[in-house]
Amino acid sequence: MAFEIEEFTNAKLTNVNVRSEKNGPNQLNPATDLFFKIDAPNSILSQFDGHLLSAIYHRSAAAGDGAQQALDGIEQVSDLPNLRFPSMRPIEWSWDLDGYTLTIGHGLGGASDIPLSDCKVDRFKLTPREGGTVEVKFRVRCSNHLTEKAMGKLALLVQNEVPIMLTAPELAGEQQPLDNPFPVQGRDEPPEDPFHPVNQQTPEEAFAATVGQD
Repeated sequence: MAFEIEEFTNAKLTNVNVRSEKNGPNQLNPATDLFFKIDAPNSILSQFDGHLLSAIYHRSAAAGDGAQQALDGIEQVSDLPNLRFPSMRPIEWSWDLDGYTLTIGHGLGGASDIPLSDCKVDRFKLTPREGGTVEVKFRVRCSNHLTEKAMGKLALLVQNEVPIMLTAPELAGEQQPLDNPFPVQGRDEPPEDPFHPVNQQTPEEAFAATVGQD
């Protein structure tokens, strides 16, 4: 499972690092490193490893049996709210992900959003918290088609919460389903092609049809 934020989620843009990247021997392109921090339900740990959630969280005996009891006005966070190791330090996850698309919601949305394609995502740091939430920090590195206008917008968003989406690239092996060369037709509507396998008769069937015509 790839790490993704498939719907706009509030994230704090903690820092923006403006730099340049070499593109050929004599050309420099603008680039930027964006540092984000989000608070998410601990179910996000399953995006990193399928066993990580149950390795870090459990339901203590004091919490009682069954699902986490929701308090009035407070949304349920997780069925596994208790840390197994409360003194555990934040986890640094060594992932280097390529080809991501970052969309930063800005203004009224749509045309005013900031889309950044072909980004690299790394420097993951996971801080599990008691109660079932996880602070996730990560860096997004962008150098593809950065405009002066986009760079200016990003600089003004530092230390602000912004809605973001982060989507993984499509797998190289993914293919669209092929059309069925022999689509199902109505029972009373055999294929018009006389050479279609459905319309081919065995010698016995042909003889029986001839006898039936007399």
